[in-house]
This record gives sequence, structure tokens and C-alpha cells, in this order.
Amino acid sequence: MTVQINKLDPDAAIDIAYDIFLEMAPENLDPADIMLFNLQFEERGAVEFVETADNWDEEIGVLIDPDEYAEVWVGLVNENDEMDDIFAKFLISHREDDREFHVVWKE
Repeated sequence: MTVQINKLDPDAAIDIAYDIFLEMAPENLDPADIMLFNLQFEERGAVEFVETADNWDEEIGVLIDPDEYAEVWVGLVNENDEMDDIFAKFLISHREDDREFHVVWKE
């Protein structure tokens, strides 16, 4: 029997990731990165829903099914509208009743 998963819509995934980012960034980013993000976010900031990568096992040490998770990046975009300074990558479960997430922070 296959369980149907209602996937997060991109806006919901972005909201969840950004809320977590704001809460956890002070504990996980260098103060200089936080200052840069705060100063540049209005002009260059982006929170983007991206295709879920299949190499998260390298980051978190656990194999995941990319279809069961949403991936969201938080960072700054350059003049070509490409995110070239990524502060955090989020992997968020589509399962509403058991919402888990993983974060890879900028080093």
C-alpha cells in the first residue's frame, strides 16, 4: 500500500525555511555573515525553492527520497540573478504530521 504525500507548495516551503533561518542563524553563522545578510537582503536577498538534490546523504549521512522532501536555499543573488552566496540550504519533509528538516549552514 502506497501512502500519498501531499507535497508542500513552494510558498509554504519558503516560509518554513525562512522562519527556521531567522531563528537559527545567530547560532550557526558567523557574525560577519549575519551582518552581510542583514545589510544586503533588501536589495539582493533571496529565498528560493529549488529541485531537491540527490546528494543530501553526503551532507546529512542518511539516504533520502528526493520526492519526499523540498529543498530551499537562503542567500544573496548577484547582478545576473544567480544565488552566489548561500547562507543555508534546507531539506524539509513534505509530511505535515512528521515535519522534519535538515540544514546545511555556510561554513
